[in-house]
Amino acid sequence: MKIGNFISVVAGEKGFEHNVSGHIQVPLEGMARLRAAGHDVHLITNEYGEGRSLPACLDPGIPVHRVADSRKRGGILTRDSEQGRGLRFASLLRQVAQIKKICHEHEFDVLHLHGYNRTAHLGGGLRLLGLRTPTVCTVFAAYFPERLPLITRRLWKRLDAVVAGTDCVVEHFAREGITVDRFRHGIIRDPRAEHGDAEIGPRRRILFWRDPSVENGADLAVAAYRTLAPRYPQFDFDFAIRPHWDQVPGIDELEQEFDNVHVHRFPYPDGVTLPGLLLESICVIQPMRHLSINPQLVIAESLVAGIATIASDLDSNRELVRDGVTGRLVGTTDPSDLTQALDELLADPEGTLAMGQAAMADMAERWNWDHLVGDLEAVYTRIR
Repeated sequence: MKIGNFISVVAGEKGFEHNVSGHIQVPLEGMARLRAAGHDVHLITNEYGEGRSLPACLDPGIPVHRVADSRKRGGILTRDSEQGRGLRFASLLRQVAQIKKICHEHEFDVLHLHGYNRTAHLGGGLRLLGLRTPTVCTVFAAYFPERLPLITRRLWKRLDAVVAGTDCVVEHFAREGITVDRFRHGIIRDPRAEHGDAEIGPRRRILFWRDPSVENGADLAVAAYRTLAPRYPQFDFDFAIRPHWDQVPGIDELEQEFDNVHVHRFPYPDGVTLPGLLLESICVIQPMRHLSINPQLVIAESLVAGIATIASDLDSNRELVRDGVTGRLVGTTDPSDLTQALDELLADPEGTLAMGQAAMADMAERWNWDHLVGDLEAVYTRIR
């Protein structure tokens, strides 16, 4: 089968080839596995300049086609335009024409788009404007209500299929009257494999690793660390973060105030790696207030590494973390929820380490790549 795949922004800023968002990692790994199964797989993505490069996880044997980008965007470390705005109509028309031409010239059996609501609108619009190739869209989250429902409903109906990797997204769309097929996928990054045979130190770290924003609950981490760092001097309370345009206050002050609070900023200095930080952790905290993708891969990767994980009681986190078995689920309105859950885990380090072992086994059983090719082939065959 010949399959075209559209992902709007695959190229990232140079130096971030191994620091790739989940909404890019998952489809690229799926494409590689479809290619390994004998399918002819192509990537269609937006044009990018000299300051950007393709991610390391892209299969080098997959042809790449570039098309116009209809939106003005910032980079990983900046935001030059408001998220979801800045649509350029002329560029959109050029993008649509280019995608249609590529599909026609390469005679794709299926065009598979990967993204969110607006990517699905593009897929429906392509069909509405005469694209004959059957079109399916992977959606990583549901954003409703939409601004122009009378128009977007028509675009959703033009799609031949919609798929998602989590039950919560399937359920969100069902409430909107949109049928979504569930496909099953695994985790791309395996911290243990990345770390290899390098030495692993004692498991005495609590780790927050994510952009240090309110959206990601970094302020909750600051509050929990401030309470618990003096109570548990035998543990290290660490942040592994990227420079961020809206960092919450208090992180640097904590490091100065407590000897057992440490801040690691990407790119990390020699000798410090994220897999190393993870594998020396007894617990990871991820109290996000909003999930940009379902499932949230930083949580999945922490569990895969065998680390008990405290996550927000939200959307697909409930599918990843088994509360009380592989980690804890907490609310995000009151810092005391995270602080209390973390306090309970640190008071029982042996039980917390056992949680991590349970997490590793649970993720291997439920979140693997054994079914992805078959799940997608079934959808493709049905809509052709």
